[in-house]
Amino acid sequence: MIWSIFFMTITALTNTRVMSTETKYSKIKMNLFDPILSSPSYIGHIKENERVVQIEPHLYASDTDPSNTLNGKICGYELSWHKHDDISNDITQSIPFTIDFVNNQPVLTLKSNIDTLDCEIKQTYRMYIHAYDCAPLDKRRYSERSSLIITIDDINEYAPMFTHSHYLFKLHENQTCDSSSCRVEATDDDCANQDHRVCGYEIITPKVPFSIDSNGVISITTTTLNNDQYEFDVIAIDCYPTNDNSRMISEPARVTFKIIKSCKPVITDTAPSKLIIQSDRIHLFDTVDIDTCDETCNVQDIVGTVELDTNGLDSGCNHDQCSTIDREYILLAKSDNSNGIPPSTFIPFNGHDQAIIVNQSEFSGHFNDEFIIRMLMKHTNDNKNTKDKQHIFCKSDKKLKNRHHTALFIQNNYIKLLLRKGPLSLNFNTTYESEWMWKISQINDNQWHSYKFIVNYPNKIDLYIDENLIVPTNDNFRIIKDIPLSIIKGTDDTIFALGACWHARASRLVQHFHGQLSGLTIEQKEELQRSSNCIRECHQYLDISDVQSQSNVEFVSNSNRSVWILRTDTTESYKELLKHVIYRNTFEPIGPYGQQKITINTRLKCLEGMNTYDLPTFTRYISIDEAKLPVKIELKGDTNYLVPEDVINHGIYLFRTLSIYTNAMKKHQRDISDCILKTEPSLSNTEQLIIPQVSNLDKQVTKDGVMFSGIESIDAYQQLFRQIAYVSQTPVTYVDRQFILSCVGVDDDVVTNEIRVRVRIEKQMAPSAPVAAVLSNKLVVDNDETRDNIFDVSDGTFRIKRNMS
Repeated sequence: MIWSIFFMTITALTNTRVMSTETKYSKIKMNLFDPILSSPSYIGHIKENERVVQIEPHLYASDTDPSNTLNGKICGYELSWHKHDDISNDITQSIPFTIDFVNNQPVLTLKSNIDTLDCEIKQTYRMYIHAYDCAPLDKRRYSERSSLIITIDDINEYAPMFTHSHYLFKLHENQTCDSSSCRVEATDDDCANQDHRVCGYEIITPKVPFSIDSNGVISITTTTLNNDQYEFDVIAIDCYPTNDNSRMISEPARVTFKIIKSCKPVITDTAPSKLIIQSDRIHLFDTVDIDTCDETCNVQDIVGTVELDTNGLDSGCNHDQCSTIDREYILLAKSDNSNGIPPSTFIPFNGHDQAIIVNQSEFSGHFNDEFIIRMLMKHTNDNKNTKDKQHIFCKSDKKLKNRHHTALFIQNNYIKLLLRKGPLSLNFNTTYESEWMWKISQINDNQWHSYKFIVNYPNKIDLYIDENLIVPTNDNFRIIKDIPLSIIKGTDDTIFALGACWHARASRLVQHFHGQLSGLTIEQKEELQRSSNCIRECHQYLDISDVQSQSNVEFVSNSNRSVWILRTDTTESYKELLKHVIYRNTFEPIGPYGQQKITINTRLKCLEGMNTYDLPTFTRYISIDEAKLPVKIELKGDTNYLVPEDVINHGIYLFRTLSIYTNAMKKHQRDISDCILKTEPSLSNTEQLIIPQVSNLDKQVTKDGVMFSGIESIDAYQQLFRQIAYVSQTPVTYVDRQFILSCVGVDDDVVTNEIRVRVRIEKQMAPSAPVAAVLSNKLVVDNDETRDNIFDVSDGTFRIKRNMS
């Protein structure tokens, strides 16, 4: 029994040792081999409305470690933007894809937090993939990374869209249509349609004398157009079929043709062609009218040149100063060591989500025809497919559209400068140089270089790299032409971004730059309009005053302001601008004497055509005559009367003490042509004015007063006024009345002062009986009987109080 127990104990200890040895052996098995992917590169495709990526070749990985251990199994796959582990800032969270296992097979899908993909925003994704085994994290082994390119396939989701909902064409009688005058345009925003073109147009309104071809050009199908106006609808047809093999069509656009009579643009004026200068400033063109023939010309551009020809007279000009200033816009800070490479200051861009939107107050995004771009750049070459654009800067539509106006970007091993003309009219079909492309190795060598673009648009653009001119050849340089951008309602505003480009339809920044930038600047000359520091001071010049700043109005002068260039895009704004042109003369006294002329030469451009039209030259003459002593005529006399009722009942002379004075010499005595006597308040039926008859004068009498007309001497008018009397039957009706007298001279339209005679009635208990003239109920009488009863206010024997003017 004892031996049996001993034997069993020995056996148990032996088995325990063997199991312990096996466990120890299992724990110390090594993870010797990395997983191996099935291919060094993969190609994936996914439609915009799908979530699973189809990969070729089939994605899987193997591991030569024993399959009965965790080391020999594949536990997962990881995606990254970079191939090497030593590259920092690998933001995998921005990758929109993930790899999961479905039925033990790896499946590449769209992340759950991503709704859909949009190939109109980004068409390809380039990344890297590797597999890892199931060993613990500290002992895990990874495969080599293989490249993965995923292409987003378009599903043809956008129908064509016309650039305008309504097209208006104006044709002269017997004028024919061609591609430059009668064309509609539609675009397709699907990414599969690289050129955004449509494949056809169709007129859907029946029985109209027009046809349309596949390019949108409208033709007339009859010999004569009898109506004044034609209207019809057109549609655009997509180039690519949808899932049901049909083609999408656009919403209809309305086309209107107006048949108009011929017209000749002209500037007219109803004022005299010669102006006499009598002050230091005068508006020259207040009364001009401009007929640009609205029926035949929808104005696109008006340029006018207003020039003062002094005819050899002294302008009194001082020395020249300046008229322009060199402006430098620093978009990214310069390095402290100037053009030193590498720079001490730079901004990194990761190619995914880093960009800067430039404030309008810092730089509007407007480029003149001549400017210089300077920068230091280190572009990161990560061996990705280079078809995607990487924007250094980009000016694009803020709303509705994704059009790029101006941009500097890298694509397909080229550095490209985009300068689109416009926006201009809808029918502007001439192409212009729009994109300059240089194929150079420096942009992809992962090194710092200095870049300088010297632009003289559209004639020439020179590129310097590290201060060395890149000589254009057929192999390294190309220029692409394009039509101008169209004017589209709602797209007036733009966004200027650095390191990416704003796409309004997606409401986000896309096409990010990957690399580092420093010292990005724009240099260009800008006019200093109306600046006192940059204008030559003259005593005779033209000026434009009180004009509010507007985007469609420009005006600039030469250094001595004898010539002004005016530019705008509507007839009304051009006319309004001319009304603000004034002639200034700061000589003391005004001079020199003589005649000068001011001309307006106007060039007109219409939206419908390429040609410009020169309006007939408009000429305004101005003359400075010798100074003449200004003539004055002045009225003086008593102005206030306090009259008892019994006196006013018989009547009083109103202007018995009136005297008319003039500063003219007797031989140059100025005669009077008109006078007016106003009553306040109006005369009643019981009141009368007694006025003598004068053969050379006409008078018009109303209840409000009397108008005298006729050229007579000052003495004759003075004698007349002294005989005018006022009688009231019922003076208690008005206790206070005024009589206002003023005159106009014959020469120079001299206007006298006003003399106001105020008559206040001193009330009594019972007035005297009225004279017979008043009882006649006439406004004006003149007979001896009435004059015998009138009181002379200048006679001190009567109880009348008066004051002298």
